Amino acid sequence: METLLEIKNLEMKYAVKSAFSGAARGYVNAVNNVSFEIKKGEILGLVGESGCGKSTLGRCLLALEKGFSGEILFQGENILNIQNSKDFRKSAQMIFQNPYASLNPRMKIYDILKEPLLIHGIKDKNLINQRISEVCELTGIDKDSLDYYPHEFSGGQRQRISIASAIILKPEFIVADEPVSALDVSIRAQIINLLKELQEKLDLTILFISHDLSVVRYISDRTAVMYLGEIVEFADNEELFQNPKHPYTEILLSSVPKINREQKEKMIISGDIPSPRNLPEGCKFHTRCGRVFDRCKKENPKFLQISDNHFVKCNLYEA
Repeated sequence: METLLEIKNLEMKYAVKSAFSGAARGYVNAVNNVSFEIKKGEILGLVGESGCGKSTLGRCLLALEKGFSGEILFQGENILNIQNSKDFRKSAQMIFQNPYASLNPRMKIYDILKEPLLIHGIKDKNLINQRISEVCELTGIDKDSLDYYPHEFSGGQRQRISIASAIILKPEFIVADEPVSALDVSIRAQIINLLKELQEKLDLTILFISHDLSVVRYISDRTAVMYLGEIVEFADNEELFQNPKHPYTEILLSSVPKINREQKEKMIISGDIPSPRNLPEGCKFHTRCGRVFDRCKKENPKFLQISDNHFVKCNLYEA
């Protein structure tokens, strides 16, 4: 399968500045030396605890963050060279977590959907109306409601509008940043199924960011597990969920309720997640790992390939 994005040694740090002098007092290590590929036409799940760097990583892939190091290659070209290109902005879009905050409350839905087309030079009214009609059909938006404002819609309807806005330019790649976490449980499945249908109909490539492992297992083809700014495991879905290798992944999966299957004893993670301002030496997970040994406290493990499509960052698997 063709590679759409290739991420090499990506790092993103935020300076913590003094309130008095403005001088940097330290750095928050949001993304730490991350490398992986996203294949064209796949849905890649990205999971991990809140604050582990998932959203920052997604924003970096769209060049919405400044000051990161490493390389992000989109169709073989470094996005730092094309981030201001309208072609790149058309090709890569984002669906934000909160539909209540991501839509301009002063604009009608028609104008929200029209705006990206105008920005990218599409000004023919018939073409605009045709494209808006197409995305309304694809996302299940009632065309009679285009004259309404965002506050007149429910959360699920607003997220449909956000999705319509993201696909109206016919992008190739979408970052969906926890797109259902702010919605009622009763309508989450509708939005998840909508994204899956759109991916198949439009041949989209999607990075689906979530902390809900059940959702990720359902929607994605492969899954990356993130901890404290690092990818600690990466595999095809069935391989990851049936045969997890990293202790952190095992703990995450043990917390997922299972129906009509024998429920294994829930694994408890000990301690608090370390501060990203003061990362531990060695393996970043060793302070909370039940299988830690001396090497873990001194040596940060390499990202190892243990089978065709399974990678893990753990000293347990390094000779």
